[in-house]
Amino acid sequence: MGSNASGVLEEVSRVIDTSAASLGVLGHITRDPQQGARLLELVSKHDFPRLIQTLSNPGTALPHDFFPSWIRRAGGYFPKFAQVLSVRADLIQDPEVLAGFARCLEDMPSRPLIEVKHMLEGLGWSEAVLGIEDAINAGTIAQVHALSLHELRLAIKVTFPDNLQRFQTDFRLFEHAKAILKALKLNDEKANIVSSMFDAVGKNEKSVLREFDLMHEARAMSMASDLLGLWPRRYQQWQASMIHTINELTDMPNEIRALLTMSTEQSRTWHVAVPEAVEGYVTASALMMTWAGGESLQQLVSSRPQEAAMVFVSFVVPFMGWLMLCKSSSALAHVDPHLGNFRWGDGTLWILDWGSTICLEEEKRQALCLMVGCLAAGAEDDIVATLAARFGIKGHSQEVARVIRGLFNASCHREPSDALQEAVADDLLQHMDDDIVPVVRCLAILGCL
Repeated sequence: MGSNASGVLEEVSRVIDTSAASLGVLGHITRDPQQGARLLELVSKHDFPRLIQTLSNPGTALPHDFFPSWIRRAGGYFPKFAQVLSVRADLIQDPEVLAGFARCLEDMPSRPLIEVKHMLEGLGWSEAVLGIEDAINAGTIAQVHALSLHELRLAIKVTFPDNLQRFQTDFRLFEHAKAILKALKLNDEKANIVSSMFDAVGKNEKSVLREFDLMHEARAMSMASDLLGLWPRRYQQWQASMIHTINELTDMPNEIRALLTMSTEQSRTWHVAVPEAVEGYVTASALMMTWAGGESLQQLVSSRPQEAAMVFVSFVVPFMGWLMLCKSSSALAHVDPHLGNFRWGDGTLWILDWGSTICLEEEKRQALCLMVGCLAAGAEDDIVATLAARFGIKGHSQEVARVIRGLFNASCHREPSDALQEAVADDLLQHMDDDIVPVVRCLAILGCL
């Protein structure tokens, strides 16, 4: 193993030396042959130094498809790298780079159908092999296929062991991000900025790798389905509060007031639905489930933007908020609210991708609830910061309060991204507890949308 690793790393050094990078210290970065081979692939095949130079030099003129193209070619954990960083305006202050990463989230390349059939045959799912169709969606971790089985329209989600292995290799490799960036001759300031990007992705490792376990997702879907019976009454309470708020706020822009009033009225008969796992067809790498109808909100934004906005504001946000604030300790909360995870049609909102869930400690859930209440009441910075510390974000009161208000879009004078951009100077988001990273990322996504 040692000689194999040494040979791989010598080849990496040779390749990168040709691009004017000094990698004399490379042999001390990692002795793992898989990590060395991956670094060789990234540098020699995918021009990793160019990605790093682009991230470290905001404003660089790039082709429109540079980031989606690079991310999809590199594979491994880099699509998730893009997904995590697409909402981190605190780390990436170039809006073109953020937009480029955002374009990586949908329509990932799918694996060939023959590979999926081979996997299902190995599981003994011969009936599924006969009825499976081409992929209808491919994400950073799994892909979904339509399926006909016993005259039923179903869906099947699959992950691949080699993809999991590559994710694990990338997470281990970029624990050495600072040393790699030093070898690529980045100056200390730029190296620290780019290293912070890799650190931000690394903090998501536990939740990211859990998405490969589709048995975990099946359990989460079952738990979410059980909660749906409680939702109609809670939604009625939310609607009553929303109507009261609309009537009380005299300075609300007319177009916002009209949208909220119309959506509150129309949504009285709307429903939330979650796909159900098909009994006997659930493993860690394959999950068969009932079909989710409707149209993706991602597509609806382009074709019917007002309807998409109405559904998101008046139904997606309150449901996701209810899970986070009320059920994230006793049950679960969904923490990946990008538009591709919602489908809408005939008054029903389908919520997908239940692999992206968390369960918070009760104390942190309570701190989050109190923090939201205090923000709504216009509490002083010291109170917000005290609750934020209990939640897992520590720092100077004014800076912490500014970041929290930014995350919740609790100020009419500034965008969430503005508060996040200022936070990087204080390293606030780099020192939060790991278990709340998915929650902060979820809030950042909602703020961007």
